[in-house]
Amino acid sequence: MKNSRWMDDPALSGIAPEKMEILTEIINNAGGMKPQQMLAYFMNESSKASQNGINFSDAETNAFLNVLTADMSPKEKRQIETIRRMVNMLSKKRR
Repeated sequence: MKNSRWMDDPALSGIAPEKMEILTEIINNAGGMKPQQMLAYFMNESSKASQNGINFSDAETNAFLNVLTADMSPKEKRQIETIRRMVNMLSKKRR
């Protein structure tokens, strides 16, 4: 996203500052990525944050991805959702 209007989204209002910093970095670095690349990048960065003790709740992840995909086409949003479901299924099998 080229501007910071996403930061004003009410869905993100309760996210801790350190998490917003990570999300800002993700947004800044994800510009121009295809939806599949963007989701993989987000998941990778979330994993790195988790290793540093910063974990995103499901609600935070959903809110962020809703904001991130706001300007995407319906087809791109479906691709993101399909990949998310696959990642969630794989992570549940590993537990």
